[in-house]
Amino acid sequence: MKLYEINSTCRSGHHSVMNWIIRNMSGVQCGWEYKMNFVGNNIKVLSEANHDIHLSYKFIEEQIPSTKILFVGYEDAPWNYTIFNENKEYRGVDSLNIMSNYGFEYGSKVVIIRDFYNNLSSRIKSNQNKLFEKWDSKTNHLFDVEEKFIFRWKNLAKACVENKVSYLRFEDWIGEKEIRDKFLLENYGIRDIFGTDEIIGTRSSFGNIDGVMNRKTQIEIPPKTMDMIQSDKELLEIIKELKY
Repeated sequence: MKLYEINSTCRSGHHSVMNWIIRNMSGVQCGWEYKMNFVGNNIKVLSEANHDIHLSYKFIEEQIPSTKILFVGYEDAPWNYTIFNENKEYRGVDSLNIMSNYGFEYGSKVVIIRDFYNNLSSRIKSNQNKLFEKWDSKTNHLFDVEEKFIFRWKNLAKACVENKVSYLRFEDWIGEKEIRDKFLLENYGIRDIFGTDEIIGTRSSFGNIDGVMNRKTQIEIPPKTMDMIQSDKELLEIIKELKY
């Protein structure tokens, strides 16, 4: 079984990018209805693996016999986070030493990064619209839009600018065919057959995909959050280094 890991922040557009990769690998897309999603050619996609980790382990164990390729996505976790406990970020009593136990072949780890202000705006809008519920309590799930988000975005973005990890900017995925094609070939050994049209992501915070590149102009960032941003010199420098 081959393993591919993808790290990103919530509301970064990474589900769409993942589906683009999966579609070019299998010919079909993931519907994102479930935590463990089945697609063509014995490919499974485990979404939000760092949330409800015991379920992630359970689903992986159950699906190992019938899986050739496993995509594992992490949200709002460090760039080098993994649940597979191979001298990596996460260690816990239920960790799987899955590489040695099940003969996994490691494919790649990549980061999907989005413009800081657009990512933040999408999280704020999602909170305002109360788009998501916690699966176990049915209460509203609200995304952090202050210190934790800034820290998490910086962690991923800094790894990108320091060339610690292969990455793709969401904006380049949308508008730069040469960049996304190079990313696809280098990390997955495949070419873009289908393009980016009709790709299935999760619900837009704004209710539509129009203006997805300029969400920061469609919402007002709270003054408290703006003060945090403007006082964080490292954040501002990383934003510039990523050419945002």
